[in-house]
Amino acid sequence: MTTDDKGQNSPVTDSPGRRTALAAANGIDRFITRLCRLIVLVTGIALTVLLTGNVVARYVLASGGIDAAQELPELLFPWFIVAGIALAAQAGGHLGVDWLLDRLGPRGRIWLLHIGNAIVIASYLILFHQSLLIAESTHVQLSPVLNIPTSQGYLAVGLGCLLLALTTACSSVRIALTGPDTRFTLTYKEI
Repeated sequence: MTTDDKGQNSPVTDSPGRRTALAAANGIDRFITRLCRLIVLVTGIALTVLLTGNVVARYVLASGGIDAAQELPELLFPWFIVAGIALAAQAGGHLGVDWLLDRLGPRGRIWLLHIGNAIVIASYLILFHQSLLIAESTHVQLSPVLNIPTSQGYLAVGLGCLLLALTTACSSVRIALTGPDTRFTLTYKEI
């Protein structure tokens, strides 16, 4: 038995390959967590400042507000949402029914989780690819005030799908090496 990042015993053998795979999965998850927290923080603050500033500007300015302040939230909101979704996935905050999982033995749980994760990874990679295709075709459409390509919303969705596929793949590595109880890296208090 070895000790994992949280100081708990885990059934990872002393095999260097297994330790490397687990360290890589945990490292990728930590990177995703930091990236998503940064995106949520920056876009959340920007959305708050923009919306509050525009409300104040409506009463102060004769023009009735700031044109860009009406457009920017529409451009920032998808990034805010996909980063939050990826963080929630790392904490297990997704829709799921554990009824069957709870009725299986340890080996059955592992197999069911791997099958489910394979479906999730394949689905998100397909959605990632499709969102890039849509972003490419909508790149010529520009927002009316700021002239920013409207494709950036589809790029946000693509990033979210890629992050979810990576998070799920990292979960599969942890399930394979340490068991189903370690599939999530965050708790809701940590989000």
